[in-house]
Amino acid sequence: MIIRPAIASDVDAVFAIRLKVTENRLTMAELAARGITKTAWFNWLENGTGVWVAETGGAVGAGGVITGFAIALPKEATLWALFVDPECDGQGIGSALLKTAEDWLFAQGCDEISLTTEANPKIRAHGFYERHGWILTGDADGGQVEYVKGSAAGMGLWADDMLDMPV
Repeated sequence: MIIRPAIASDVDAVFAIRLKVTENRLTMAELAARGITKTAWFNWLENGTGVWVAETGGAVGAGGVITGFAIALPKEATLWALFVDPECDGQGIGSALLKTAEDWLFAQGCDEISLTTEANPKIRAHGFYERHGWILTGDADGGQVEYVKGSAAGMGLWADDMLDMPV
């Protein structure tokens, strides 16, 4: 598996994944009503939005299969989307995409990043984000809840590389 920046020709594969998910499922009409369209995809690729895809089953650049994607908005310090093809669950794709988006947002100068997900505590997203160090804030709006995560530098937390530093 490789994680790479998305390109324009990934659009159909990304929308196919978005329509296949079993949780937070939306139809193409519902996506469009929220401004999530193929036209928007091309705008995201051009306007400084972080967009990545996970590609499996082929050599780098040899046209593997798109198995997941992530979208991050640096101006809002937000992980806006993270979806994996349900047929590829449990392969580490979501974790790899999440790390890529987090690292990129922190590198853009975001000291604290956020995301929202469905408030229903039974969805898998809650456990996934909590296992990756995200903290539920309790803020809810329109059936959504917010998670936050701070950078080691911005939040005064220990980073793994600090363990080797002399005191």
